[in-house]
Amino acid sequence: MFFLAIRYSKVLEERGEVTYDSTVIVMSIEVTKILVSVTLRYVSSGEFVPFSVTIGPRRGQLWRMSWLYITPAFLYALYNNLTYINLRLFDPGTVQLFMQTRILFTGFLFVLLLHRSLSLRQWGALGILTVGLFIKYISPTVMQAVGVRLLSIQLQAFFSSLAGVYNEVAFKREAGTSIHLQNFFMYLYGILLNLMLGLLVAPHKYFQESIFRKPHVIFIPIILLGAINGLTAAFILKFINVIVKAFAASVEVILMAVVAAVVLGEPLTRQDFIAGVFVMCSVYLYYTKGCGSNVTCKSK
Repeated sequence: MFFLAIRYSKVLEERGEVTYDSTVIVMSIEVTKILVSVTLRYVSSGEFVPFSVTIGPRRGQLWRMSWLYITPAFLYALYNNLTYINLRLFDPGTVQLFMQTRILFTGFLFVLLLHRSLSLRQWGALGILTVGLFIKYISPTVMQAVGVRLLSIQLQAFFSSLAGVYNEVAFKREAGTSIHLQNFFMYLYGILLNLMLGLLVAPHKYFQESIFRKPHVIFIPIILLGAINGLTAAFILKFINVIVKAFAASVEVILMAVVAAVVLGEPLTRQDFIAGVFVMCSVYLYYTKGCGSNVTCKSK
């Protein structure tokens, strides 16, 4: 639903009905998420985080811990802004499908940087994913948009996988820290980085196209869905089994394309559907255990 709302806003933008800067929207989502995190922390433990990090006795310890969150906050700031660019160039189904290349990037980052081994099942899943992406790449809906525009999705997927690998390594030592406190610092740095990004890239456009100067009802679902999407992802990563994430991601590949075709009238060909099935199967195989899971292929 989040991708669909953004895509619809881009349709409205092309019609001249709305205009906005993506960094302002992203920052508004981060503000919403940080308010929710502060509220949840206060409700669950009675701690008011802004007090703790400003004049509380643990403020020094908390700020030293917070430095861990600058790198992923920066990567997610780039990732989030690329979402708006890519959904202006491509339909939600295409973006969702090619975003699964983050599995490829994650696999190779684990092997090359962390020197971990992938199972035969995971390498097979990466092979199936490559076939699915190739089928989508040569489909009529994508062939007309190759080159730099398609590279933009790959860059977004790479930032996502790099942030995930970083979190895998860096956050283990903070496993006992409250998720609400972790989210507070992540979103705080996200707000600051998005503000800097907007002012550095296009300062005049940043103020002229503020959503507060030219409000539109479409901004409400984008901000709310973006906040729900981000908070849910954080809870899934910390508390829920990775298999649940695998099922959700694999089903979403096909579901997004179908819903976008029905609701927004986006093109959906048989070739697109076949590519989606390949990618959906690869996501499921990569994150679950079964035949080939116990056979590892070590990198040299």
